[in-house]
Amino acid sequence: MRYETVETDNGNSSSDDAASRMVPTSSTDSPPQQNSISSTELQVAPSSNGSTNDTNHYSKRINPLVEEVKNILNQPFPPPMYNLPKGVYMTPLQQIQYAFSRFLEIVRPSVDKIEVLEVADKVRSIKFQEEYVLKFAELVMCCEPFANLPFEDKWLLFRHFWCAFYTMERLYSSLEVLGYDANTFLMDMQFAVNIETQWYISTISPEKSVEYSNLCGALKCKWVEAFAIPFKSIGISRFEMSYILMQMMWSVHLVNGISDATKSVGDKLLEHISNELHSFYLYDMQLTNYASRHAQIMRLISTAEHHTHMYKDYMIMARIFNIFEHELYISELVE
Repeated sequence: MRYETVETDNGNSSSDDAASRMVPTSSTDSPPQQNSISSTELQVAPSSNGSTNDTNHYSKRINPLVEEVKNILNQPFPPPMYNLPKGVYMTPLQQIQYAFSRFLEIVRPSVDKIEVLEVADKVRSIKFQEEYVLKFAELVMCCEPFANLPFEDKWLLFRHFWCAFYTMERLYSSLEVLGYDANTFLMDMQFAVNIETQWYISTISPEKSVEYSNLCGALKCKWVEAFAIPFKSIGISRFEMSYILMQMMWSVHLVNGISDATKSVGDKLLEHISNELHSFYLYDMQLTNYASRHAQIMRLISTAEHHTHMYKDYMIMARIFNIFEHELYISELVE
């Protein structure tokens, strides 16, 4: 099955060319039917007790990823990517707008046709997400006030919000690329999945794959009902996505251990971006009464954060029950 790419622009247009590379996917795993997945498709080599000895492999792979993210966040504010007349400066929200447009060029499919998978490997999704977090760290460092924070505060904030925003961006990009009428979600730079897609994990046995999908089945249903459907109904613009990113990035009072100085910076920035959002609604969207829309967006942020915490809890359960170890979600990268 293939899906034609639909080009849409629901907000500001992107700028400049960026090299395409692979990144991650949404955790919308649907429970597979065991009989419909052949052993040839699974390509697994299970141990005698149905599990694999991948813990050391994951640790060796995830630990360098964590350090690489920290190294990116520990850099100073990068040279501006944009050419502005002397004396003209971008606001932090405008910096994120520009960087987010560039980011989308990198994490969205660069092919004209996207294949919708009937059977999908969770490992491929995980690898994409690991690439994604590196590019996302580079994105947030394009916000000068964030880049100038002490590293300790940047790290605490980043691990709090990146995964929840990933969930929102993946759905936003899926709707823009595949269309609002499709119940299909981007998995990586080549493939998409839908509610009927059957998931397996190529590093564990078929039986364990079924256990994992059954475990996550209820979470998938909650994600669709509480997040995907409301998100689609709003029709969020690109400007609003940039605002959402800033709102999540600077919710400094939700994170333990943040310095008072950073809290002060965050409070001021939230006030500034609220004024910019007001101007966008008033002059661009011509909305004089946008309180309901803004409340819906804030609920979506809360739902995305709740989903991330729930998914992490499910991954801890999967580890305890010796089903599968998703190192990314149980690492220090995710709060």
